[in-house]
Amino acid sequence: MRKAILIALVVAATVVTALVAAPLFKTPAPPSTFSEAASMMTRTAVSVSLLFVWIIAAVVVTLMSGREVRYSSIELRSSPLHCFALGLVAVTSFVLTAILFSYLIPYLVGIPLLVALAVFAVLTKVYGTIAVFHAIGTIVAAARSRDLMLRRRWLRGDLAMVVIGILLLGAIRLIPIAGPIVWGIASVFGVGTALATKFGRREPWFLVWRAAET
Repeated sequence: MRKAILIALVVAATVVTALVAAPLFKTPAPPSTFSEAASMMTRTAVSVSLLFVWIIAAVVVTLMSGREVRYSSIELRSSPLHCFALGLVAVTSFVLTAILFSYLIPYLVGIPLLVALAVFAVLTKVYGTIAVFHAIGTIVAAARSRDLMLRRRWLRGDLAMVVIGILLLGAIRLIPIAGPIVWGIASVFGVGTALATKFGRREPWFLVWRAAET
């Protein structure tokens, strides 16, 4: 009973997140004019360009913090429901906090607060999404044993797992309706994973005060 309720909650949260991330539009009709075809090609080119930017960012972050990305990927694969729930709460909190800070703009206090919130949200999304790439690549291409992994020449290491994951998720992203929905859900997982693991460092968010020993 408890498992069924948990599954129902996850399905409901997934539907809500999908509707927020990418509303359901009508199925687009085939382009009938040259301008519509050019517009579709432009959108595809923009999506491919953004995917290329994601690949560069993922490679740089993985090379600089491969251990942290791997730890976050392990957390995501071991506790996906916890990461997803935390991601939903975090995304909702970001939106509500941004609305609250926007009311402080006339007092010149909300502008730096909004900038700080935007920077933190972007960093959380980027790092968390890269951890999702690593988790997807590990699920798809990971070896069953360490010996088999060591015998591989190419599909091994954190960078390979990240590249595999971003290529798979990026290919899905190009699908007109399902792509943005899947990418939005992956972003929620990523935000939750980044916050759950403290960006892979597993350190407390705030310093813990300890009394001096005498």
